[in-house]
Parts: sequence; C-alpha cells; structure tokens
Amino acid sequence: LPQVLHGDGAPTSLDEPLIRLGRRHLQPTETVARTEATQQRDALLPFVVISSTYLLFTITDGALRMIVLLHAYRKSFTAMEVTLMFVLYEFAGVGTNLAAGIAGARWGIRATLVTGLLLQIVTFGLLFGWEDGWSKSRAILYVTGVQLFGGVAKDLTKLGGKTVTKLVTPEEKETQLFKLVSLLTGWKNS
Repeated sequence: LPQVLHGDGAPTSLDEPLIRLGRRHLQPTETVARTEATQQRDALLPFVVISSTYLLFTITDGALRMIVLLHAYRKSFTAMEVTLMFVLYEFAGVGTNLAAGIAGARWGIRATLVTGLLLQIVTFGLLFGWEDGWSKSRAILYVTGVQLFGGVAKDLTKLGGKTVTKLVTPEEKETQLFKLVSLLTGWKNS
C-alpha cells in the first residue's frame, strides 16, 4: 500500500486512518464472504418488506370489515343487509384473482402490491363518506360499492404476499410452505 508521511516525518500507510476509525482493509476472502452475506440480505429484504406489508394489510382489512359490521349493527341493519354490503367485496376477488396474475407478470409484484395498498387507503377514505342520515338502501349501495375497492385491494396485496413467499422458498420446502399458507389463510378467514 502507498505510504504517506506523518507530520513528524514517520511513514504510515493510507489505510491507517481507516483502522483508527474502526474500519480495516478487508482481505479478498473477507470481501467475498461479505459480498455473499450482502447478497443474501438483499435477496431477503423484498421478502421481509412484502410479507410484513401483507400481514399488516390482513390486520387492517379485518379491522375495516369489523368497523363496517359494527357500524351497521349500531344503525340496526339486519344480517341480510350487512351481507349485501360485502357481496362485491367477495366477487371482486374472483375477477381480481383472474386479472392479478397477468398484471403481476406484466408490471411486477411491486406494482400490484402498491396498487393494492393504495386501493385500501381509498377504501378507508371512502368509508368516511358514509353519512348517518342516509337511508338504509343508500347506505347499502354506497358501502357495497366501496367494498368493491377493498376486495380488489385485498387480492392485489395477497398476490404480492404469496408470490414473494413462493419465490424465496426452496423447492424441497414447497409442501411445507403450502401447508403453512393454507393454515394462515384459514386462520385469517375464520
């Protein structure tokens, strides 16, 4: 390594200041190991972000449905009227699941995930527009329409959460992954 002179004229290497700052020059084998560790971390980062986002979305989605349910109960809606409010939410899932795979392949997991999250925010915002003075039929129509956005948001976000999990799972662990996803989906739906 090149050397420089200290103020007292004593030679020193250029990496001495790095050593003094707690850094040191990495040996070639250390550089390779650090690069592999960085690559592994970088490979898992999208998994952690998307999985965390999906789990948090699942909580907010359940809370959103519960808020609608409790508000409808407070307004004396019947069970059938509340059920009607969620019809488009569930039907949106059918269409979205058919189209989401194409959208994910064309624009990527990030685009479908972000679109799903933005639609969830739109759903929350629109539900604030539900006015207490509305008739039951108007409220049902409004909430049903808003829930359409929530259903699309759910399935777009679910696509990202489940796809990234499959992408980072080794082939020999896919059966275990399928069982785990089935269990978690069952818990979420119940």
